[in-house]
Amino acid sequence: MMIRLLLPLAVLLSAAASLAVELAIVRLGAPYLGQSLLPWSAAIASVLLGLTAGHVSGGLAGGEAATSRALRGWLSAVWLAAGAGAMAMPALIGPVATAFAGDDGFGIDAVAAIAALAAPPSFAAGFVSPLALRLAARRPRLSLPRTVGAIYAASAVGSVAGTMLAGFIVLERFGAAGLAYLAGGTWLVLGVFVLPARKPAIVAPVYGLVLVAIGVLPWLGGKPCLVESRYTCIRLLDKPLAGGNLLRFMILDEGVHSASDRDHPQRLHLGYAALVDRLALAAFGQAAAPRALVIGGGGATLPRAWAHAAKPVAATVIELDVEVATMARDVMWAWRENLDTLIGDGRAVLRALPATPTYDVVLMDAYRSRSVPPHLVTAEFDRAVAARLAPSGVYLSNVIDRADPPLLALSIATTLATAFPVVDLWVAETTAASTTNIVVAAWASRAHALRPPRLAIDATVMDAGDAVRTEPVMWRRFDLDAARARWPHACAAILTDDWTPVDRLLAGRAVCDVREARP
Repeated sequence: MMIRLLLPLAVLLSAAASLAVELAIVRLGAPYLGQSLLPWSAAIASVLLGLTAGHVSGGLAGGEAATSRALRGWLSAVWLAAGAGAMAMPALIGPVATAFAGDDGFGIDAVAAIAALAAPPSFAAGFVSPLALRLAARRPRLSLPRTVGAIYAASAVGSVAGTMLAGFIVLERFGAAGLAYLAGGTWLVLGVFVLPARKPAIVAPVYGLVLVAIGVLPWLGGKPCLVESRYTCIRLLDKPLAGGNLLRFMILDEGVHSASDRDHPQRLHLGYAALVDRLALAAFGQAAAPRALVIGGGGATLPRAWAHAAKPVAATVIELDVEVATMARDVMWAWRENLDTLIGDGRAVLRALPATPTYDVVLMDAYRSRSVPPHLVTAEFDRAVAARLAPSGVYLSNVIDRADPPLLALSIATTLATAFPVVDLWVAETTAASTTNIVVAAWASRAHALRPPRLAIDATVMDAGDAVRTEPVMWRRFDLDAARARWPHACAAILTDDWTPVDRLLAGRAVCDVREARP
């Protein structure tokens, strides 16, 4: 009876730990790689490859003549190794990411290397099921069909339980490193429990190594988060300014999402934010009581600046992450009473708002790492925004894209042109990086649009020595005709709910061979 229960339980716990490792490796790598489709795909592939190798090895371990004692030895060794590997992941993330970083930062090599850290623990999880079946077959009193069904069911239930517990409980309470330690600790305990040897000379060193792993490895964690929410790793970075002032950056995963000036709320240090402010003021100036809707609040730098304007703007912020919204209020100084925050997905919350021309400015600044949520850049979403924009209003979209050619920005602009009469792309002339911020402006009316050929915008720059200075950046405007001339060989897609190849466009891969739609 005991064996009948223990074998499925061991499989269940191992499967749960394996799925926990899959989630943990993506979250541990987020401060370096972000959480776009690429790290997730690599992590899933790594885990599946580990499981596959484990299934094969578990069926071959010890050969056909292996005794039950020998099989328990194999199982114990694999579990102990998996536990140590899982608990070492937080300490290995930083060195591995740095070792495989390229000239442009953390690319595909770093993604693959970090994902590979999840393969050894997954190998252990795959090793368990065939080994458990072999052990069950050695027990003539067990009903083999019933035991086989129980083992497969336990594997599925463990996978579900590991995913649910990790995603909804452990990550929020203990963080990604804590999740890795919990999964590793589970394997270590299982490995000690099935250890076949009972001689003190063998058992004592194993117990000692397990205790050392549990006691030491958690102190060697990777890049710490100030707060780790269900969605992201939140950190803050403070930089002193002249006169004793303070500039605070909010960093979500690997990217800077907000930069707020503690002492001068209307001083905008990020170039794209200052450009958005300049364009938005043209729309606010035509309204008696200006209103703004911001999708993707982050540190709420712009809504805070607008709330302190001479003609205060009533801003509604839609933020997916309640922890980010809380930190925007508490530590990014966005606490003004005419700033209202709604928690939820941008599209779901927008759909719940009245479809009436309410807002003078709608800003789309929702990002998860460097990838925009696909459902927030489609033609269907654009029409929903247009229905809620005042006749003299503007819809502004911050796009992080490749500098040349900006296929995602071109696709977003092309898509916006199906719902708005005037669409412009604003591109910084001085950018030398491989990726850059591009602001796409879609105006509800040509008569009210602000469309000079260039705008000079002050931006804050941090030199290699961390000194903070301000320098002007020239932004150039491209309408869609000018975009054709500037990037004659680039193509863009009209993005829809059915087809939104955001990651393909960000990678610089053409989509015209899939669906023709040139800007």
